[in-house]
Amino acid sequence: MSIFKACDVRGVFGEEWDLADARRIGRSLGRMLRRRDQAAICVGGDFRRSTPAIKTALVAGLLEAGIQVDDLGQLPTPAVYFTARQTHCANLAVVTASHNPGKYNGVKFVVAGRPPLPDMIDELRGGQDANEGRERPGTVRARTAVAQYEQWVVSRSRAMALEGLRTGAGRTFGREDTSTDSRSVETREEDAGAAPPRLPRVVVDAMGGAMTGIARRALEAAGYEVSAVRDELDPDFTTRNPNPSVDANLRSLREAVADRRAGIGIALDGDGDRVMFVDHGGAIARPEQIAAWLLRRCFGRCRVVYDLKCASLVPRTVTALGGQAIMQPSGHGFIRAMMLQSRAELGVEVSGHHFFGALDGGDDGLFTALLVLDLLARTGANLADVLAAIPWPAITPDLRIAYRGDVAAAIETIAATCGGEVSRMDGVRAEYEIGGWALARASITEPAMTFRFEGRDRAHVLAIVERFLGNVPALLELVMERMS
Repeated sequence: MSIFKACDVRGVFGEEWDLADARRIGRSLGRMLRRRDQAAICVGGDFRRSTPAIKTALVAGLLEAGIQVDDLGQLPTPAVYFTARQTHCANLAVVTASHNPGKYNGVKFVVAGRPPLPDMIDELRGGQDANEGRERPGTVRARTAVAQYEQWVVSRSRAMALEGLRTGAGRTFGREDTSTDSRSVETREEDAGAAPPRLPRVVVDAMGGAMTGIARRALEAAGYEVSAVRDELDPDFTTRNPNPSVDANLRSLREAVADRRAGIGIALDGDGDRVMFVDHGGAIARPEQIAAWLLRRCFGRCRVVYDLKCASLVPRTVTALGGQAIMQPSGHGFIRAMMLQSRAELGVEVSGHHFFGALDGGDDGLFTALLVLDLLARTGANLADVLAAIPWPAITPDLRIAYRGDVAAAIETIAATCGGEVSRMDGVRAEYEIGGWALARASITEPAMTFRFEGRDRAHVLAIVERFLGNVPALLELVMERMS
């Protein structure tokens, strides 16, 4: 299986790739920078056991390509993006496998301000062994970033909440003020006449990942009473995968919120760019519900980019507010690239990524958490009230179905016969005049297909399944069996 995915590099370290590969990837990435007249890059990595050695090899390759490297050490992915914005560096690389198990690792990167899409991944892969002559070796310097990031994420999220509640300016697109001077925030609070917010008790679960310690400190700096599920790094993720979008992985957080009588729980993934929330009763807030509430309370009429797997409440909320909803394939690179292209103010993926135009189209789990908490406090709401006002539809999780038949032919048959308004953006997606939608995508790793369906209720969902797959009876039977 290739380690070169649609939007990043990722695989089992020691089996699917090694340090020699990391060095070649660094060299190829450096040459990509040079072809675009770029000379410098910010590099960081998460706290997986394999990360320090991989980062060293990656940096060695970058130096061979003549690149000037700011080595930020081990820190959350959003802190690397923050430092790149602060230093006006258009290039970055992060050694991380995000939410994957501990045996995985990979590289996320940005070149000339552009997130990677398949064409850039192909260029990276193709340049690993290219002979482009010898460049003068680059240089490397160590830079610290975590303390500045912690100050910034508190002040900037608070400022966005205040601006959004007062004027809707929270949706402003563009390079934000990266100043960490809290006096500017206090001035905005005074100007807005904001009453001291009622602060909920918070439980945070960094899942043993890169936000361990950092999230708690930032939340405490913002004035919250905070406790952690487990405030220790786990470089091997021995107890669970650091993926908060899997409900089972939130069990410890839900129990801690109940046991400690907290108002809200926050879970951050392995590298800190994704976030999930649970209310005081343990109910899980879906990313689409959070996005819809942010639109209503802070952003208003604006452009929003959303993952094609998102519940329809996202485009429906955007349309009701007079904005523009832009659907994109699942994948961080696809969403962020469209955020930049369309100058959108907000973006969301079902996996828990929330993107902001004010962060140059980027995402940050801790920033999102602080923004949501501040808005809840200032509006006097609790998360349970928010969820009650934004009902969750009947929607399936991803249904992964092993299929021995011709997957490509099945996709084409579905597309030709499923009816409704069909999109071929990623597989086949059909929206129906009776409401609801269906999605089928081919697996790129095994003979299987992934399905997702939304309707008003279970009976409606089953009717959509029958309509969508009626001309592929073998798949219809398999999906119905999975849903039974």
